[in-house]
Amino acid sequence: MQNKDKKNIVLTGFMGTGKTTVGKKIAAQLNREFIDTDDLIQERQGISISEIFRQHGEAAFRQMESDIAKELGKREGLVISTGGRLMLDPANVEALSRDGRVFCLIATPQEILSRIESDNEHKRPLLEVPNPGELVIELLKERQKGYHRFQKIVTNDKQPDEVADDLLEIFQDDPKRFSIDHPAQPYEYVVGSGILPFIRQLAGVTGTIVVITDTAVQELYGLSCGDVDHVIAIPVGNERKTLATVQTIYEQLIEIGFDRSGTIVALGGSLVGDIAGFVAATYMRGVNLIQCPTSLQAMADTSIGGKTSIDLPQGKNLIGVFKQPSMVIADVATLQTLPAEAFSSGMAEVIKHGLIADSDLLEKVENGNWHHEAGTLFTSLFDVQALVAQAIQVKIAIVQEDPFDHGRRFFLNFGHTFAHAIEQVSGYSICHGKAVAMGMVAAANLSARLGHCSADLQESIEEKLKKVNLPIRIPYLSSQLLLKAMENDKKRVGDIIRFVIPSRIGQVFVADDVDQPAILATLQEITDSNGQTE
Repeated sequence: MQNKDKKNIVLTGFMGTGKTTVGKKIAAQLNREFIDTDDLIQERQGISISEIFRQHGEAAFRQMESDIAKELGKREGLVISTGGRLMLDPANVEALSRDGRVFCLIATPQEILSRIESDNEHKRPLLEVPNPGELVIELLKERQKGYHRFQKIVTNDKQPDEVADDLLEIFQDDPKRFSIDHPAQPYEYVVGSGILPFIRQLAGVTGTIVVITDTAVQELYGLSCGDVDHVIAIPVGNERKTLATVQTIYEQLIEIGFDRSGTIVALGGSLVGDIAGFVAATYMRGVNLIQCPTSLQAMADTSIGGKTSIDLPQGKNLIGVFKQPSMVIADVATLQTLPAEAFSSGMAEVIKHGLIADSDLLEKVENGNWHHEAGTLFTSLFDVQALVAQAIQVKIAIVQEDPFDHGRRFFLNFGHTFAHAIEQVSGYSICHGKAVAMGMVAAANLSARLGHCSADLQESIEEKLKKVNLPIRIPYLSSQLLLKAMENDKKRVGDIIRFVIPSRIGQVFVADDVDQPAILATLQEITDSNGQTE
């Protein structure tokens, strides 16, 4: 990656989000030249943007923006504030992000309108309409996908100095690197913000790179992976985790002439990581793999340890193989585009790691602001990066101690025996993270019922889950069907159902002598007969 002392800082976003004000403050702090693309165009044309639109039309103005983007993209050490639509053009994105870090400033429509109305210095010809508020909402919705590909900085209720400090904290913070000492293949886990465009540089890859992703992630980040050669996108949906999907990918790899010298990049959530990992493990007896998780669950859990699997109609993850990546690259900026429900779902795995081994991680969860709504994460990316870094260290330590899943690594299944049954019996209408949250509550209830922990432990776990909007009760599902699903769980040994249950926070153990009445009693106690989950 380029020295950040020379890398341009590019600010984009809707009008009124503070790009110019914040950009000038950052430039002053870093002793850099500040350039506002709108001001530069007006200076060179000798007329205002309104006049440019009136005399030459919008197409001519957009071409001026494109020319400016190409010009500034060849320079370094700048702070650049762009017009609101400039970075919606992929060619401009490519020009300015090649040697620049792009940040998107965002604010609510109400905040934007308030700032624009009080700004007497800049005229906004676009908003000279009878109802500018409605137009702001419409334009924000129209541009949402374009803005989502960049690191977002929330400017609501913040002074420009605070926004500048937040941005510089992210810009100046180096990615965190963690070594994973695995006997099959040691590798690094790199977590940072805005690092997705530098996959090739971070991993030191010189050959062909093929990105395997899904269509939703492709739309958001397919153009943000830097120097890659091909992108293969599969349809979204858990039902795609099949051998048929794997075969389709094999055929596309053969068609493009992909061979054993190439690298597969798994870009997406846990499902994409599983499919792409399985393909990398089996295509031509194995090719190089880089995991680039874009969901919190994948970052904190499934991208580490090398497990890959495919589903069968009879059950989840019944076909699988270990495939260690050569590197995991986790860009926490991608978490900003997760639906709120998916972010909360990932927090279940973070809390699980804290309950297994790390009470400090639980304090971070309890004390942090993890508010997420409408595709916007309202906490600092710096805090998110710290959360992910601490969560992955728990799993790294366990995987290094038990790389082939013969002992302590089984502890990572805390809550999962119940969770997999809940998923299956619900017809997978309950997502994995929510099922794990319910499963951890059930595991604590079962442990207390068997006399292994205090009854207060269940309440403590429930409070932590509620903090991040996770459910603590199972919606009405048949206890008998749940028990039957557990009996078919791949973690069973013969007729024995194995549970990971807690004795206290930071300590869990395997119980494999649990009788059916105790399991059924737990299921009945934490199942909400009214269908509510909390």
